[in-house]
Amino acid sequence: MDIGITVAAGKPGVNVVRLSGRLDAATYEAAQPVIAEALEKGPAGMILDMGSLDFISSAGLRTMIIVWKKAAADGKRIAMVDVQPQIYKIFKIAALDKVFRFFDNEGEAVRELWS
Repeated sequence: MDIGITVAAGKPGVNVVRLSGRLDAATYEAAQPVIAEALEKGPAGMILDMGSLDFISSAGLRTMIIVWKKAAADGKRIAMVDVQPQIYKIFKIAALDKVFRFFDNEGEAVRELWS
């Protein structure tokens, strides 16, 4: 799993976390603190760019839920962008498509959630 962190274009209070590879039982322990720190350092919230994420397991979903709960407790927002169909299907099966906000791209997420 590779994770890259940048700041959202036009919205300095929002970090963009780019996930690639697999978020599963072998990678979630290393990924979770990095994602949580990006959320903590983004005063308005975070965008999770999942365009290069190939697979997510139940351990990966647990990581996403933990981060979402922290964001909600801190009054921050999380957006997921460029989610591959096979990854979105897993969120939908777990009924997490009702919890997370999904957008086609970073610009759309910024306009909808942080304008």
